[in-house]
Amino acid sequence: MPAVDLHCHLLPGVDDGPQRLEESIEYARDAAASGTGTIVATPHVEMVDVRTLPARVEIVRSALAEEGIDLRVEVGGELKPQSIGSLRQDELEIIAQGPPGARWLLYEVPFRGIDEAFVAGARELRRRGFGLLLAHPERSRGFLDGGLDRLDPLIASGAMIAANVGPLSGREGDERWRAAKLLLDRGAIDVVATDAHPPRRPYQLPDVQGMTRDDHDRLTAQTTAALLRDGLERR
Repeated sequence: MPAVDLHCHLLPGVDDGPQRLEESIEYARDAAASGTGTIVATPHVEMVDVRTLPARVEIVRSALAEEGIDLRVEVGGELKPQSIGSLRQDELEIIAQGPPGARWLLYEVPFRGIDEAFVAGARELRRRGFGLLLAHPERSRGFLDGGLDRLDPLIASGAMIAANVGPLSGREGDERWRAAKLLLDRGAIDVVATDAHPPRRPYQLPDVQGMTRDDHDRLTAQTTAALLRDGLERR
């Protein structure tokens, strides 16, 4: 079953990912060769006009088709708490995934730590009708000191966790590795994503370590594909 990467900074010239289309194409070629069938392009939404994203994705799709690269690219975005208030409902819909009634957004857990602004933003997104996929909590400062407990109310209301390849491959330092291992050991990881920023951070889904083949397939292909197809219902 082809893998699905739900968090990847693939679009050129929009954020701290690739700056040139050629870099996006090179990364996409490697991703397809490593077994990835779909990438959701998730730029930092505070760095781009969300309304331009469908056209930007179409440019990448056309370039990949011209190169004969068999990779599906979907429109998405990575949302920070401070960006929520500036986005209209139709703009949130542009970067959301899933069918009507089960739409969800990729919501970034802050590097500075899980604070009240993050929790309040999650409540606001839920009020506006979206489920949440929480991006890389293992990279959040102080996560080993009760960070998972602070996420429990959101998880209880249906939020899911997307851990990053970098910490799970041991390539982002000991603290992030231990935080990722804590999530893994507690069965708290729902999906694994690259959060790649090529060419600077060209992670691929097979780079993950310490995981069985069945778990890897479940977290990078089965559950990820189901989230795109079936969405995420709020509780």
